[in-house]
Order: sequence, then structure tokens, then C-alpha cells
Amino acid sequence: MTALYAVAGNPVFQSRNPVILNAAFRKLAIEAIYLRLAASTAEEIVGTAREMGLQGLSIITPFETGIMPYLDSVTADARKIGAVDTVVRRNDALIGCNTDIAGALGAAKSIGFEPLRQKVVVLGAGGTARAAALAFFEAGSRVVVANPALEKTRDTAPMPGCEVISLSHIADALKDARLLVSAISSTGSVLDPSLLRPDLIVLDALNPGSTPFLRDATGRGCTVIDGREWLLAQAAATFSLFTGQPAPLGEMRKALWKTRRDSRKNIALIGFTATGKSTVAGLVAEMSGLTFIDVDRRIEEKAGSSIAEILEGRGEEAFRRMEQAEIDGLRLVSRHVVSCGAAAVGVRANVRTLRNNCLSVWLWANTATILGRAGKDLDCRDASGCRDLIESYLPRYAECADLLIDTEGKSPEEISERAWDEVHRSFDT
Repeated sequence: MTALYAVAGNPVFQSRNPVILNAAFRKLAIEAIYLRLAASTAEEIVGTAREMGLQGLSIITPFETGIMPYLDSVTADARKIGAVDTVVRRNDALIGCNTDIAGALGAAKSIGFEPLRQKVVVLGAGGTARAAALAFFEAGSRVVVANPALEKTRDTAPMPGCEVISLSHIADALKDARLLVSAISSTGSVLDPSLLRPDLIVLDALNPGSTPFLRDATGRGCTVIDGREWLLAQAAATFSLFTGQPAPLGEMRKALWKTRRDSRKNIALIGFTATGKSTVAGLVAEMSGLTFIDVDRRIEEKAGSSIAEILEGRGEEAFRRMEQAEIDGLRLVSRHVVSCGAAAVGVRANVRTLRNNCLSVWLWANTATILGRAGKDLDCRDASGCRDLIESYLPRYAECADLLIDTEGKSPEEISERAWDEVHRSFDT
């Protein structure tokens, strides 16, 4: 049985976690798929995880703190930091963990930094800053936490023994510091570059890649640590929590550093019967200016018969050939929004075509909702049979999906707006 995992956030489409974790699963031949879950609330994340049987989650902004009350338990480190970034399922219990400590230490050690008896300055007051402070404090460093809002920093300082200062006093703190960690989410410079010394090591925790802060540090002769090192070490810890196995770091690093522009210019709506694919696809097309295609409707128009008549008169095999032909045609078009039939992902060739030519959005609804909307039309006798049928399709939907949206309690307008908000950057010209 394929194990399903997800990263949940708002927004979530730009998360690199699926690239890293799926590369690790493939390397070790683990039957698992890691998805992106576009969540609206922390409560929804937990509900979706329980309903779908997700085996684990990565939690990103803005849910790291809000998810804690909905979990069955939280580890001691996560409690100290006040944030959960990883959830693991143990039997039927969902347990909140924090891998930022591993991220901080792993990033620092990637360039050979040993924290014992070193002075570390951390900029920020959120969960990432608290995790960094706790990580280096427990590793034997002298830690100074600095933030413009001194009161907020005092409230969130994670450990006794961490010196807390206002950002206005940062110059004195940096004079004998060995490592400076920025946990401030900023696309600009976070510090006066003149304060940076050539013998200082600088880590930008929240902004992977070449940032203005790291460029300032490089210009001053500092040793810089790309934030991707933090992300990699954190992902390795997450992988081990999920699987109980050591992470294949080389394969994960290769996947993380590989940059490839996504050339897919269609959107496909996939999901089980009665999840609203056609309605949502039409709304996304309307708001985006893309062209709407309903695969089932196209087949009916070309055949001059309803789907039911085609199945009865020509058989399912003939219908699947028609469906495959329509989906295969997506290779030749761009800027289309496509509603796919519920069982389209049951054909391997369709999954390949959708993966290569579409950003696929998986609409999810729970068993009770599906039964209420389409129970008499489903090939199952009761709720248990319906659940079994849905579960049999989960791996194929997961394999195909770039984004998962739980539709429970949401209007078609809300779902379509969220889907387009997540993927629209891929269509910017």
C-alpha cells in the first residue's frame, strides 16, 4: 500500500519539500508519495490527514503554532520552541515534532562549524529563531537573540541562558560572535553590512538561495551558508521521522539544488466523483482567461451519445480509448483548464500525459459527502464499500497531483480562487 505524506501551508505550491522527499523515496525504493496540501486552517489539516489516512505531514506558514491543539501529542522540543513543523502518525495518533533544531545544526555543520563554546547571534523572534537559539544553546554555544521588538523577543526566548537584546545593540553583540543566523523573513538587507566581519559565518535561515543579506555578507568577506542547507537538514530529519531510515542526503541535495523551469501551461482538475471538478475548472478558466475543457462533455459531443449510453452500447474499453485520446491531445495545447473524469487516472498513459503537460489539482471530499452527492451512481453498496473504492484510487491521484485541496465546507468559488492563487505564477508571462 502506498504511504501518503504532505506538506501543508498557505501558500504551499512553491514548497520544495515534495521534490526533496520524493527523490529520497525513489532512491530507497520506498512506496510513498509526498504531496502539497493547500490548507485553510490548522483544524482542516488534521481533519484531512485523518480522513485520508496520511502517514505524516510537514507544516509550514502560517500553521506551525495553530496546529498544536489539534494533535494527539507534541514532543518536548516542539513544546519548548512553541511550534510544530512535522507531524507523524503512530498507529492512530498524530504526534507533533519540530525538525528546525536539526535544520539549524545541520546547516551550520555543512561548512564545518562546531558550536561548542562559540558565540551565536540569532536575529528574529518567531519559531525558526527560537529553534535556532535552542539548537545552539543545547549544543554548548553562547546564544544572543536580537529583534527590533525587544518585548516580543523576551516573550519568545526559548531557553533560560540566552541573552536577549534589542536590535539596536547588535553591533556590540557581533564583535566577538562566530555565527550570525538571520531568522527574519525579508527579501532585503536585514542588517547594516558594515557590521559584518570577514571572519563571521552568516546563515539566512528563512530565505533560501542568493539573498541581499547573503550578498552583503559575501561582499564583506564572510563565510555564507545558503538557507537551502537548513531546508536539506530539516528534510532529512523529517524523512527519518517518517520512515525510520537514514536519509539519502546526496540524492536529496541533488534534487534540491536542481533548478528547472516548469513549462507546463495547462491546469487539470482531478479527483473522485462528485468533488466539483467541472464546476471548479469552469470557474478557474473564467477568472484566469484560460480555455475550459470538460473531457467527458467533449467525448459526449463527439460521440453524439451520453457517457452512460457509450458505456452501455460500446463498453468501458471503448470509452477509455476515447478518454485517453482527449487527454493525449493536451500535449498539443496550452493555457487550458481541464476537468478529468474520476477514473481517468486509472490509465497509466493518462497519468504520464497529465504529469508532463498539466499542473494537476486534486479535489478531495470525504466519503459521506461523496455518498450524499452521488451514492446511487457509485459502484459500491455502502459507506464501507465507497471508502474502499476511493482508497483504491488514492495512489494514482497522488502520483498525478501537484496540489491537493480539501473541498469540505468550501464553496466552488473559494476552491477555484485558492487553486488559481496557488498556481497562477506558472502562467505569468
